[in-house]
Order: sequence, then C-alpha cells, then structure tokens
Amino acid sequence: MRNPICLALCLAGVSAGALADATIYGTFNAALESVSATGATAGSASDVRQTQRVTSNTSKIGFKGQEDLGNGVKALWQVEQEVSIDDGGARKGAWAGRNSFVGLEGGFGKVLLGNHDSAYKMFGYLVPLEDGSADFTGKDGLINRVSRLKNSVQYRSPELAGWLLGASYAADEARTQTSNGQRSNGQVWALAARYRQDALQAGVAFQRNGEQLSGNSLLANHQDFWKASLRYTLGSTELGVGVEHERMDMARGRDQRQTAWMAAATQRLGAWTLGLAYVRLGSRQGADTATLKAADYQADQWALSAGYDLSKRTQLYGFYTRLNNRAAATRNFDSSAIAGVAAGSNPTAVGVGMLHRF
Repeated sequence: MRNPICLALCLAGVSAGALADATIYGTFNAALESVSATGATAGSASDVRQTQRVTSNTSKIGFKGQEDLGNGVKALWQVEQEVSIDDGGARKGAWAGRNSFVGLEGGFGKVLLGNHDSAYKMFGYLVPLEDGSADFTGKDGLINRVSRLKNSVQYRSPELAGWLLGASYAADEARTQTSNGQRSNGQVWALAARYRQDALQAGVAFQRNGEQLSGNSLLANHQDFWKASLRYTLGSTELGVGVEHERMDMARGRDQRQTAWMAAATQRLGAWTLGLAYVRLGSRQGADTATLKAADYQADQWALSAGYDLSKRTQLYGFYTRLNNRAAATRNFDSSAIAGVAAGSNPTAVGVGMLHRF
C-alpha cells in the first residue's frame, strides 16, 4: 500500500469511535501564472524567459484530534503535510512535513512536541495574498526568513488581558563534525509576545539559530533574528507595517547584518478583497571582504491582488507581483520560486487562481 494516508489510517486501526474524535482539514490552492526573471547582472543569457505554469502553492491536508483527560487538561495531536495538486507530488507531499505534533493543553497553556513553526512565527505580518508568488514571508522571501523547527518543544501561553506569549526550543540531533574535529551545535530557540486589543494587534519576537556551517566548516557562531509588527483594522480596511533584522555572528571577520521592512493594506468591498503590499530588503552591512563590500544585496517586492469570495471557504483571485534584485541579490518568490533565478534578475508573475478551505 503506497498511499501514506491510507497506510496511516490502517496502522491506526481506525474505528468509528476514533474517526469521531478526528478532524480532517486542509487548503487547496492552485494558480495559472505567467512568470519570468529578466535583467540578470551577468546578462540576458542568465535570464528566465516568460513561461506559463500551474502552481500548487501551499496546498495541504491535515488530521488532528484531542482527548479530554479531565481537570481541564486535553491531549492534542496533529499530522499535516503539503500536497501537490498540480503535478501529483513530484515536488511536495512529504508525510508530516508541516506542523505535526503531540501535546497537552490546559490552564497552563499548550506544550507541543514535534515538527512545528517556532514561536517566532506565532504572529504574522499583514499579507494580502499568502502562500504563493505574491507572498514574501517564506525562506526565499524578503522577510521572516526562518524555517519550521524539527525535533522541537513548543510552549504557548493562555491569552491574558490581550497578551499571548510563546517559546520554542529545537535540538540539533545531527551535531555535524566540523573541519577542526569539533561537533557543531545548531540548536534553535525563540521567544515571542503578541498583544491584541479591539482593532489593534502588535507583536515582537526573537530567534537565535545556533552555529551555522558552510560544508563542514564553521561559518557563524550564531544567527539572530528580531522582528516587530503592527496591524490595525478600521472598518473594512486593514493596515499593517513590520520590520525585521538579521545578524550573523561570523566565526571569522566582521558580523553581517541586514534589515527588511514592509507595509501592506487590504480593503473589503462586499465579496471583494483588494490588497497592496510592499517589502524592502536593505543593504548587507559588516561584510569584511572587498567583494562583499562592493556587492549590492538589496531587493524589494510589490504585490497587487484582488480576491472574490464565492463562499466562506472558496475564493477566486488574481495578482501581479514583481521582485527587484540588485546586482548581487538572488531573492525569489516565497512558496512558488522560479528555477534558475540569477543574481540581479527580477522575478515577475501575473496570474489567476482558486483557493478552497475545508
């Protein structure tokens, strides 16, 4: 039996009672796009010419459930994975590749063990059209460039007077042996706080990634991220701003630093939602070689979107986005990157799509 979902259900010995305690949920999100990446620093031979594609974006399916243990305490579990509805799984679809965990919830909050977004991602920026080419908050995007934490323990506090706190720790189980014979430690920890009151939501977060390697040589002693965001809702209008700073404590030479900021707005007009977003990645500072000092790693991205709700769960949408890389920058789209983007090229996408949540 090759289907992982069927295999998991069979191994669990699914009964009618077990299914009653489980929820199946997900998002299917596909778009027809025209994309290109031209203007490469090395010349037109490095350009990605205009091409059409169908993208699955972040389509996913998940299974979750809970058990009442008494005294206000519940056991929680979840398995979630991305699925490729565009090509049958050639690029995505790893079992439990997204937030998957077992944990407890009670008056103390939540404690989770597994593969899960860190506390750093506990609150988000205002993104008019998430999980696609018009997004900018993924590992290839210009902002929020941190990954999901494997082998992690997560804590989320109960909400009190508008405040929600979070903490994360991820162990480095590989502990790669470096070129000098020592074992690296890439452990990750994060702290975050969010405040929400009426139309206002604000948050701050910090994450430290442990030792960073280049091959088996120590590149940086650690990598730090800080961010802050603010969102405000005024009737059918929502406004958001955010800033993020990254610092690499280099093993040799001067530390490297880079800052990004963003601003976005959405406007509801009946069943329509219009969105506009801009994000800018500043210059890389602190590099200690002539090559890096002269290089320009700045980038920015515009995104314009419109969505029409067919129902509470189904939406049609269209968008245009352009990412401008300076001479040395190679930034790409978030969850739908263009293959072969060269330094200095400018990824551009225009498309229409459909999203359904269940």
